[in-house]
Amino acid sequence: MHVFPEEKWEVLESEERRKREPPDKIEFLLDRIKVKNVAFDVGAGTGYFTSILSKHFKKVYAVERSEKLAVILHSKGMKNVGVIVSEKPVDVDFDLDLVLFADALHEISDAKSYASWCKKSKYLIIIDWKKDSPTGPPVDHRIDKSYVLNLFKDFEFEEFDIYPHHFVLFGKLREK
Repeated sequence: MHVFPEEKWEVLESEERRKREPPDKIEFLLDRIKVKNVAFDVGAGTGYFTSILSKHFKKVYAVERSEKLAVILHSKGMKNVGVIVSEKPVDVDFDLDLVLFADALHEISDAKSYASWCKKSKYLIIIDWKKDSPTGPPVDHRIDKSYVLNLFKDFEFEEFDIYPHHFVLFGKLREK
């Protein structure tokens, strides 16, 4: 498991990242979601994708393991965003409309717990590094799409070719 070094947080907000992975490119996926009450951004970092979610959802919870990154995210002053510092799935007693894992799933050691927790959500977006990308975390720490599809079996996924170095999966919870 590779964990992004918090002391390099500027990379998360860099112009290079904005060119490589513009967050607004996922807005068309958010437009597919009819009810937009609650979204979770798991592994939110400094809130790079949280800011897009906050424009579409009534309430967004940004979950981040690093207190330093959570402080930076909180300082952005997004009114409808709650910042939670946690390495585990947050105990909630309400349904979720969306869970987003952007550049984060490969960093989660207990992904099975998150997969079970995500069943509270109607939709799921996973953005993570392609195995063959020349940039990103160490190749042996990256995950592939088959791992994601197997982990989140309760979701039906579509893949979108949005970013050159990342795969993007949009999942809808299967009807029971």
